Amino acid sequence: MIKKITILFSLVFIISCSNNDNTDTFDISGEFTHTISDCDNTNNNNNEINCVEFIEFNDETTATILIDGNDIIEIVNYEINNDQIDVNRSSGINICSFLIQNDTTLKRTGSDDIWIKK
Repeated sequence: MIKKITILFSLVFIISCSNNDNTDTFDISGEFTHTISDCDNTNNNNNEINCVEFIEFNDETTATILIDGNDIIEIVNYEINNDQIDVNRSSGINICSFLIQNDTTLKRTGSDDIWIKK
């Protein structure tokens, strides 16, 4: 009887173990913004330069982004790999990447700009 109980407990223990090392399922949603430092769109009536960049995650694969002072908002694809978000155009070309700092903060790779959730 003890042998059967030991086997039963061992089975339950083995079945209940799972590998949760995969962080690809990080739930990210909402809009993150970054204000470009020393940006001035008031000189020379240059209203086409945006001083605030943003990325809004629409669903599990698409986002809306405005970056680098552009005045064109793009709909892009994104993918989360561990703690990094890769943002790509539909052609597959990488626009930028972010490191996930926490639920409310992203860090753009390359420039190290901090983007905060609104």
